[in-house]
Amino acid sequence: MRTKALAMAALVALPILVAPAQRVFAAQTAPPAQKSASPTPKSAPPAQKSAPAAAKGAPFGPQPGVQGSRNPTDLKTILYYAADALGMLRGAREDDGVLTMQIWATGTMTVGGQPCKLANYLASVRYSSTARQKVPVPAMRVDFACAGANGRPGPRQIHVVADKFAWNEAKPGLNATPAPGAVNERALQLWTLIPESVIKAAVAAGTNTKLTFEGTTAVLTFPLPAPLETATMKAVINPKIFRVDANPAGVKREFSHLLDRTETRLGNSVIETTYSDYGDWNEADIKSMILLARHVVQKQNGAPLLDLTITKTYTYNPYVIMPLPESLASAAARQP
Repeated sequence: MRTKALAMAALVALPILVAPAQRVFAAQTAPPAQKSASPTPKSAPPAQKSAPAAAKGAPFGPQPGVQGSRNPTDLKTILYYAADALGMLRGAREDDGVLTMQIWATGTMTVGGQPCKLANYLASVRYSSTARQKVPVPAMRVDFACAGANGRPGPRQIHVVADKFAWNEAKPGLNATPAPGAVNERALQLWTLIPESVIKAAVAAGTNTKLTFEGTTAVLTFPLPAPLETATMKAVINPKIFRVDANPAGVKREFSHLLDRTETRLGNSVIETTYSDYGDWNEADIKSMILLARHVVQKQNGAPLLDLTITKTYTYNPYVIMPLPESLASAAARQP
């Protein structure tokens, strides 16, 4: 679907790493009966699979003046539209091609119960795949510093979560200190900060994902992956068409179903997250057509938790890895 972007990736970035078994995503989401709603038919020749023509507006984000909505009533089609809108589906087989990404941002967040104005912020994410991986996944490393009273960066902090483990680092991959009490908090950030994470979690929940509607707006409710299986997320997905592109053959293609907001409940905590200003925030020469919400705002039980504005992303599956520290690996090996 985004073949032009993929060709560019081969020249300027790491190749997209998609395990064959990740095709389960496409099998679960691609709606054969609904393909007519998306103007590229199954029998389309290769030329009709080309990348959409360039259009005005945010980089592959919403176009001004686009109207209308698509209103499927089945879960399979809604998940397909949502994943396609974010640029997750790649190639003729429409596999989920998002394995890793990096996000730079500014803003504020709460750290240890205290407000932090960010001097710098880099989140690196690695998702699960059904291919065998030698490192624990999903995983997220947040490398940041809070600004001091003089505006300069304070001490560097690196917070990591990977599967059921959490630790802090002095530098990425070095001098790890276990932080077992932070697993849930950091795993929640992994699953709530990024729209792609939300769609992956909804797909992973399988038949436990339930669909309801608020008017014509789809609402998905599902448990989060372990170790947050007791947490429940409600995701509100907007059916509005935000972009219409045409490929070189003149065939138009509509995009809709961007994630508006989520509500996540874990124990006595309710985390509300809103997503806005979608676009491809990679640098100009490596646009990937993968959309992220540039502005993400979170509240926990009504109190401000995080307010991030993306300044740059790298979504061409960069090399991102969070090896389990030896001390934690040894402890894990001793567990029955």
